[in-house]
Amino acid sequence: KKVVRGFESLRGSPPELYKAYALKFLDSYSYFSFSIIFTLFLSDDFGFSDIQAGIVYGAWGALIAIYGLLAGVVVDNIGVAKSLRIGSLVSLLARVCIFVTTSSKVLLFQMLVTLPIGNSLGIPVLTTGIRRYTRESSRGFAFGLFYVVMNVAVL
Repeated sequence: KKVVRGFESLRGSPPELYKAYALKFLDSYSYFSFSIIFTLFLSDDFGFSDIQAGIVYGAWGALIAIYGLLAGVVVDNIGVAKSLRIGSLVSLLARVCIFVTTSSKVLLFQMLVTLPIGNSLGIPVLTTGIRRYTRESSRGFAFGLFYVVMNVAVL
């Protein structure tokens, strides 16, 4: 009953809320799928040792967090919608470059510069959208659903 009431509380929310959920699903699916295969990709396709691949993987994750801290100022200045568009475009371009490159230098640049910047400008601002597109009475459920969507994408 509580879950049904939660969904009912979202009735009348703007379409942007559901777009935020869809983007969260797609980004989470992409992020977690890539995380699973990333070290194997570095080892098998680029000849990295297990230790080197682990270092790059760890640096990638750390840089997403570091760039995320710095991105707050950028998001405040350019706005949520523009930040989301720019971040999503940068992430897409980085992933395409990673997919087509045969150069380890291009790969490392994309993994340690471009992709973390795109990640930090894009998807974290969706939490702002959840807040913006819900009423206070439905916000708790809306945020809970946001994280459920992320976890379903992992499956």
